[in-house]
Amino acid sequence: MIKLNKLIFFLSIVILTGATACWPTADDDEEKEKGPLEFTDGIYIVNQGLTQNSDQNGSLTFIERGEDGRSIRDIFRNNNPTRELGNRTRSMQVHNGLGYIVSTNANRIDVVRMDNFQYLGPISGLEKPRFLLPVSPGIAWVSQWGADGFEGSIAVVDLTSNTVLRTIPVRPGPEEMIIQNGNVYVANSGGFLLDSVVTKIDIETEAILKEIEVGLQPQSITIDVNRSIWVMTRGVQNFNESRDGRLVQLSNDQISREFVVDQGAGNLTINNSRDRLYYTMRGGVFAHPIAQSSVSLAAFIDFPYLTVAIDPQTDNIIGADARNFQVNGRIVIHSPSGEELEEHMVGIVPIDFWFQ
Repeated sequence: MIKLNKLIFFLSIVILTGATACWPTADDDEEKEKGPLEFTDGIYIVNQGLTQNSDQNGSLTFIERGEDGRSIRDIFRNNNPTRELGNRTRSMQVHNGLGYIVSTNANRIDVVRMDNFQYLGPISGLEKPRFLLPVSPGIAWVSQWGADGFEGSIAVVDLTSNTVLRTIPVRPGPEEMIIQNGNVYVANSGGFLLDSVVTKIDIETEAILKEIEVGLQPQSITIDVNRSIWVMTRGVQNFNESRDGRLVQLSNDQISREFVVDQGAGNLTINNSRDRLYYTMRGGVFAHPIAQSSVSLAAFIDFPYLTVAIDPQTDNIIGADARNFQVNGRIVIHSPSGEELEEHMVGIVPIDFWFQ
């Protein structure tokens, strides 16, 4: 009788466990209600990874738009479990349904399909690449610092074969690039040196047309609704000298206005109507309407984000918080009025965004 009772008890546990395992959970209900997570409507966060560790690779986080948006902390590794992004992942660009993920210290760009994030292969032969910009059918330009970080160039890349065709020498430390009227404007920060020039290059001939002095360490660049170019320079602070940064407006390749900002100001971006600039400075996010005759003294968002960007669909302001640069960071989404809406955990040192 004792053995029979034990058998009945054991069978009841098995049946109960099986029933529980098959019972739908809240997560299952949410998945059925929302459907599978797609990669076509959301925010990609480029996570640089540990800066002091050459063996620690970057990652890419995807966050679904909308209230209670779902996320994938490391979307590249989840969909390509045998592969890793490179060390110091810096930026991302999407073109013709393909994603290009740039890793500076790995000297390569990883290419993925955007519909399922499957890895297609690398673009190799680069030297400390920073940003990729499609400039014509099948061709992209990549800003790169050079093997030693002292000799800047633009790599001309064939996107069909994913090969470097040639390079265009520029000043040290080329960073962000923009296109205007058939020309590319390159902000040259100096790399491991210092520089102060925006280079204007003809796309068709690849000839350097002009070098425009804007102030020390130009890194971020954008275009406003009137087609004026705006450049943010960081200035410099070291044992030998201290110089403030500059917010510079260029019209017809000449400085039309400039504003003194604190040393270290950066991460210039612009809203969707292209009439309001945002940048990080002095432990906050500052706003600058393009018609305003002076820079604001008070921060628009009082938090020391590492970088900021504007979501082109919602006009929301996205701030990246690197925390202590050793653990997973977070992003915070603010409304256009600055109200904090939501936050999400991401990878280590979130440094750039792509909006899909």
